[in-house]
Amino acid sequence: MKILAVEKDSLSLDVLFDMASEGTVVITRDNKPVFALVAVDEKDLQTWQLGQNQDFLALMRRSWDRLHAEGGVSLAEARQRLLAENC
Repeated sequence: MKILAVEKDSLSLDVLFDMASEGTVVITRDNKPVFALVAVDEKDLQTWQLGQNQDFLALMRRSWDRLHAEGGVSLAEARQRLLAENC
């Protein structure tokens, strides 16, 4: 992790991006962290996008509520049902 002070360090975004690809870069102002740059891969980006998608979050809430209200099935039961449907 690298820590850079806004008051002292003047780096281009390209340089900051390169630094972030090697590890987290924390930018500080008055010795307090302001933000951090971290590299993300495709999986990280998709996870973040799902976490921000209100339709997906609503679907998950409805599914969670239904599970609590109606109960669920075991993994073994789910496998049996899927196999029965595909035969």
